[in-house]
Amino acid sequence: MIPEQELKQIKETQGKILEKLESLQTREIPQSPYITAIEFMEAVRIRRTKFDHLVATNQIKTLKKSRKIYVPTSEISKFFSDPSIK
Repeated sequence: MIPEQELKQIKETQGKILEKLESLQTREIPQSPYITAIEFMEAVRIRRTKFDHLVATNQIKTLKKSRKIYVPTSEISKFFSDPSIK
């Protein structure tokens, strides 16, 4: 048998773990028509080398402002739906 105090502590800890897991699962969808290159790479789960290749071969559109690279949010769905992008 587990003492009542320890059982309460276990339940509280599990509740905290569940809250953190739920916050990880709920990602915000960008509201802007553009996202940064880093946000695009995270969304489609690619690294910088693959991103640079896609840009160099004109498979995704980008916009450069100052030193920052932006990608239209529509390019995320294009990445997954266009069979020519590998």
